[in-house]
Amino acid sequence: METEDQQLEDLKKWWKENGSSIITGVVLGLAILFGTRSWFAWQERTAQNASLIYSVMMREADSGDTRVASENAATLIADFSGTPYASIAALLLARYRIEDNELEAAKAQLQWVLDNESSDELRAIASVRLARVLVSLADYDGALALLDAVEKDGSQQGIVSEIRGDIYSQRGDSQRAVDAYSEALLLLPAGSPGRNVVLLKYDDVLAMLAPAEDQPQ
Repeated sequence: METEDQQLEDLKKWWKENGSSIITGVVLGLAILFGTRSWFAWQERTAQNASLIYSVMMREADSGDTRVASENAATLIADFSGTPYASIAALLLARYRIEDNELEAAKAQLQWVLDNESSDELRAIASVRLARVLVSLADYDGALALLDAVEKDGSQQGIVSEIRGDIYSQRGDSQRAVDAYSEALLLLPAGSPGRNVVLLKYDDVLAMLAPAEDQPQ
């Protein structure tokens, strides 16, 4: 069974490995979101300002300047909360808070996305990341409720199963953890980030189910 410190390290590693791909996917989706008539209702200056701040935020995030990236993210959330840029900014701030072991602050940023974002894709992303944070905070019932909601829309099923496995493992329910990790391995593509981590978790809890006489002396 993983300790809380191991869970936190897994959470940090997962965010680090998946953050870029998440942002890339959302950026591609912005072209569609902003291609609608509602986007053209925004004043041109407002749109240009939001886009500029977002570009600076991402450039500084890529360069490792978390201070400047955080400042620009905060501006997007405060002044451009009606755009998808703000939700991406909140996801970025949540990542930084996790890296700083500030899980309650990360929780608040992710909840902000759920409270303010209308895009199902961004809401699902925020939900699974918030579920991981709640697992680290030992709020297992809260995490399971979020996973149930995400599961209904049919997205990110492999990740949902993995997090369920983490919860069952933390609760000492090794058999259900094995089942959840097994399902995750079936759903996650062979080359997906983090699949090897799921396999290690699966092997760990599977070993706990082995009869005592089969354990190494």
